[in-house]
Amino acid sequence: MKKLILTTFLITALNCFSQTEYYSTNGKNRLTKAELDLKTSELKTKYKKISNKEAFVKFNIDNTETKTDSIIHFVKFEIKDTNAFKGPLSEYVGKKLPEMILTDINGKKIPINKLNGKPTLINFWFTACAPCIDEMPILNKIYDEYKEKYNFIAVTYESQKQVDKFLKKHLYKFLHIVDAREFTDKLQLKSYPVNLFLDKNGIVIYSEYGIPYERGENGKLKIGDGKDFIKKLEKLK
Repeated sequence: MKKLILTTFLITALNCFSQTEYYSTNGKNRLTKAELDLKTSELKTKYKKISNKEAFVKFNIDNTETKTDSIIHFVKFEIKDTNAFKGPLSEYVGKKLPEMILTDINGKKIPINKLNGKPTLINFWFTACAPCIDEMPILNKIYDEYKEKYNFIAVTYESQKQVDKFLKKHLYKFLHIVDAREFTDKLQLKSYPVNLFLDKNGIVIYSEYGIPYERGENGKLKIGDGKDFIKKLEKLK
């Protein structure tokens, strides 16, 4: 009887602490992060059709409501001409990143501004970031095609132990930088994934969020093909 009561208590407790994260754009709807990313992409396309101009679209969290089974972020969209805002970490476009010595997953020290000689794609991510995980197969394909001519770096604030555990279940071929909390804090990163494209001199040329989602023929969301990322890499040659 005691075991039954204890089991029931544990199941109830686990259910209480199991929360799903949602986003709401009008106070009534409930969107997953992938659905919110798609809505952001659709707004960008709509703005271009109306104004014939490229736009940067982002969302801001106004407030957050925490319930026993869910966390709901109430968001508002912000649309700006790309001439006014070029993406995440836009203040570094045309410049080098802050001087910092980082550590790879094998303990090797790597000065971030010593990657000169080849163009570089830097992916900022963490192990519980669903969009980060979704884009990894596409990033792996890009890596396979361009690894001889480009540097591919994955940066996370998480520990070597956490990344090692993750990589046992997920294939991610980039060179992994771990324990980079000081670096990500200095960049003031607040959302993930973020992808930076650097030229062979270490200058940031493009700043992007993750590979956009799109709807498949069945209407379900899927990660895009990454062709826009490939175009940006090609321009860095």
